[in-house]
Amino acid sequence: MFEIDKKAFGSFITELRKEKGMTQDQLAENLNVTRQAVSNWETGKTQPSIETLTALGSLFGISVEALIYG
Repeated sequence: MFEIDKKAFGSFITELRKEKGMTQDQLAENLNVTRQAVSNWETGKTQPSIETLTALGSLFGISVEALIYG
């Protein structure tokens, strides 16, 4: 299992989502997850799976490494 700085990751996801003009609901729908899952990532409570990280990277047009390390 990989480990990321959940708080920094959450802030970065929030920033990317808002730059795209997306709500948590819209991001969740694009990723086929719940809005609560997105909220948990953004608040640092949980982290997404590697598959979801790949989908996030594709959606935001950045690499998985950029997502993890900022």
